[in-house]
Amino acid sequence: MKRNLPMSLMQRRAGAACLLASLPVLSFAAGGQQVADNSVYGSRGASSRGIEVATGTEKPADEWKFYGTLGVGYAPRYSGSDESSALPIVGLGIRSPNGFFLDTAHGLGWETQALSSTFRFYLAPSASRKDHKKGFEGSNKLRGMGDIKSRAQIGMDAETQWGPVTLSATVAHAFKKGDDRDVGSAYTLFNLGASTTVYEGSAGSVSLALSGNFGDGNYMRTWYGVSDRQSANSGYRRYNPKGGLESIGLGATWALPLSKSWSWSVVGEARRLYGDAADSPIVKERNQYSVGTMVTYTY
Repeated sequence: MKRNLPMSLMQRRAGAACLLASLPVLSFAAGGQQVADNSVYGSRGASSRGIEVATGTEKPADEWKFYGTLGVGYAPRYSGSDESSALPIVGLGIRSPNGFFLDTAHGLGWETQALSSTFRFYLAPSASRKDHKKGFEGSNKLRGMGDIKSRAQIGMDAETQWGPVTLSATVAHAFKKGDDRDVGSAYTLFNLGASTTVYEGSAGSVSLALSGNFGDGNYMRTWYGVSDRQSANSGYRRYNPKGGLESIGLGATWALPLSKSWSWSVVGEARRLYGDAADSPIVKERNQYSVGTMVTYTY
């Protein structure tokens, strides 16, 4: 169950959100399908909303790989929202034989095998959040909180096989954006995950993934805190969360090869917020659910 490279969408994983986002722990879906599971705020687009983006059929490490994914998802408007919306799923990626990759979820990076494990290093834009409803993004329940803008983010994934289970860990750091401490502070997030294939046969493959997202104090304040200024502008009570566990998610992926190049995937995730994240006044619902379906072409 060795994988080459995460040309992904999503929390990786049949699992999470998420999530990284993502920012971003990876897991493998059997049957030659790759998905990505990220922290809720580890990546952009559908990945940052807890939907895993398929990356197509796996190819040998010494071959070039190109993939394109299109689909539709349904996910919460922000982490802690009690509103959900449909959103497009779009993924594009390329991987070279020497391990370098460029894709819509993880940006520019490099993957290598060492110590019976897989390591990935990458530079990518971080997730963002609007403080008002605009299309399939943002929510009017965040008015006065200010927009969290995307900024440069570096990350590292480590992954190893333990019997039928893939264990993964991710650390990502988003750099400071401007002088607004409320929404522009640098922050660091972490993700720990485990995934496994529970079925592989004529009906494709089904994989499950469990993941936990953690963040430092700046991460929690950026996404769940309410400063004095934000409180005055939004009406929410002041709230200063501490770093720690953000959420735990359970995800599933069903991948069905349609031909040598085409595949179809259905993904879903249930994620629950915990600790200071769950107690934030902007959190309207601790349980977050997301689903998506997509087709992927691999060349």
